[in-house]
Amino acid sequence: MRSFRLACLGTVLMLAAGCGHRAPTEEDVLNGQAKLPAGLPVAPLEWRTIASSVERAQGKMDLLTGNDLAVRYSGSGSYPEGSQLALVTWLQRDDPHWFGARIPGSFVSLEVVTVARGADGKLAASYNRYAGDPARDMTDPAKAEGRKARILGMRAAAMP
Repeated sequence: MRSFRLACLGTVLMLAAGCGHRAPTEEDVLNGQAKLPAGLPVAPLEWRTIASSVERAQGKMDLLTGNDLAVRYSGSGSYPEGSQLALVTWLQRDDPHWFGARIPGSFVSLEVVTVARGADGKLAASYNRYAGDPARDMTDPAKAEGRKARILGMRAAAMP
């Protein structure tokens, strides 16, 4: 038993002696690859999270955020005037600090849905898609209605 304790102690001492301590770099603590580009019309990462999803087959991950009004109504199924939702999409990449984990990689797009009153006085939602670096409006009118419906239909995650 004594030799086992000595062997364990020796292993711990070797590990401790071999571990050099260095201050973490910015790259160690921040995922710079997932940075959002300049030119976006809103700051979605400053809003509260409503939901997130992973599309494994496509290697993408999404984060749905909203302004305070959108978050308040996110579980109701309809959004009032002034609500703004933002769906940020990134490619996934391996997490260099956690084996098997996947984290956001390169920015793919930002999709923004804004609920406002139209000229006819009725509530209507507008949709825009931004991509590139710097970001620019890349809205495809043929896909806009389907994407808008998908974002408005995303279920809110359970929030405390």
